[in-house]
Amino acid sequence: MKIETTKVEKIKISEIDRLDPVTAILEDFGPGRGKIIIECYGKSWSSSWGGMGKDTKICQFFCSCDEHYLAGNLSSINSAVIDIDKITEHARVQIIASRKTGDISAVDARDLYDDVEWIEEPLDYELMHKIYGDEWWHSLPDKINPDYEYLCRIILAVKAALKTTLLKAA
Repeated sequence: MKIETTKVEKIKISEIDRLDPVTAILEDFGPGRGKIIIECYGKSWSSSWGGMGKDTKICQFFCSCDEHYLAGNLSSINSAVIDIDKITEHARVQIIASRKTGDISAVDARDLYDDVEWIEEPLDYELMHKIYGDEWWHSLPDKINPDYEYLCRIILAVKAALKTTLLKAA
């Protein structure tokens, strides 16, 4: 068994507007390689990068990246979720369009139009397929995922803290 001790930087950020305290732990593995762990209110996200640039440190790299890129590396949270409140209206518009183009009969259009009145989660896959066709999930109305938005706010807070503390020390 091999045991190593490494040097890490830990920062704690508090008194952030609309966020609980955030902790970030940064570790440089060597030139151009590093890792970050972010924790807020019992949830944590982490990522490592092996190719950040020749002499780049993790704090410099993290601050240079867009929060959406970082969110994609730190988590598998989707940036958008289905807007269940808008599906009925959206589906009805699609049904009317399909009827106008002759893709469905008047009777089928009426049946589908009535069926979408009661759409709720979990979605009826068969009904969605009848309305939108193959890969129907790409056609549904969506909205920003609040969990993704929350993570992006945390990332922005960490970036701001790193810019004011660790980058000044570097």
